[in-house]
Amino acid sequence: MRVFSVGLKGIIICVLASLPGFGLAASDTDKPLKISELTLDEVAKELSSPVSSLVALHNDFKFRSYQGNLSGADDQSALIYKFTPSFPIPLDNGKNILLRLTIPVNSNQPLYYVDGVEYPEFLVRQLADSLPTDREFIDGHDHLADIEFDIAYGGVNDNGFISMYGVALALPTSQDFSSGIDQYRAGPEVAFGKVTPWGVYGAWAKHMMRVSGEDAWDTNMTSLQVFFAYGLGNGWQVISNPVIEYDWEAASDNNLLLPLGGGVSKTIRLGKMPLKMDLELQYYVVSPDALGPQWLLSFNIAPVFGNPFQN
Repeated sequence: MRVFSVGLKGIIICVLASLPGFGLAASDTDKPLKISELTLDEVAKELSSPVSSLVALHNDFKFRSYQGNLSGADDQSALIYKFTPSFPIPLDNGKNILLRLTIPVNSNQPLYYVDGVEYPEFLVRQLADSLPTDREFIDGHDHLADIEFDIAYGGVNDNGFISMYGVALALPTSQDFSSGIDQYRAGPEVAFGKVTPWGVYGAWAKHMMRVSGEDAWDTNMTSLQVFFAYGLGNGWQVISNPVIEYDWEAASDNNLLLPLGGGVSKTIRLGKMPLKMDLELQYYVVSPDALGPQWLLSFNIAPVFGNPFQN
């Protein structure tokens, strides 16, 4: 059953609240600022860091093409939409508690069809050594995938060093039983990086494991999201945000997903509201042999709001 179609119909305009200095170097945080007083470069730089004090509603559209040695793998593709509201709660010590929710919707996910059984991508990785290679792929239907939560604590010190520690939780909310993992998953996450005069760089590591739910397979996945942004002025940035993944349960030569690439970002204003737009292209220099992504094209658009949690 087709659940719903995803599209960005418009952007909600809200009353903007004031916020404090937004976690850059000490010289940038001398006094509280209204969001309307931030320059486009300041907004762009702030949102490139995982410890931002700004509230943003990320709308991430991804197109992924595939490769692999299974019959028809090179012809597969998928569309993914992720809605990720990010709500930091500023604390008196200058740090934030980050609350983040990710709601993904998947379209046309490739399922490997073998003798009446549909194998999604994660199961193909785990069973790559035992699956026949001459069967066919079918498309999964559009569906809500597993919802994820992040809660983390951190900030930026006077030297611009970024640190954040937290936990992540994934719920078995997928509406496609053929492609869902059907497990409650959780694990630790940590981010380190640096704010510099020219931009931001660092990495966010996460490890997710099965807590309960379906026990016919296991989940043991490590991911490392690199973040890099170099400011060009007037709201423009050169960016790179690859997500490296390692599946500890996968068969040999099907564990690692390693993309490389980058793109550009532009921050503008719609009235008083900042709007950040990112466009990136990633190529997977290492991808699972049986079935894995080859190219990833992503477009993110994020309206930015003042922080309602700030006094």
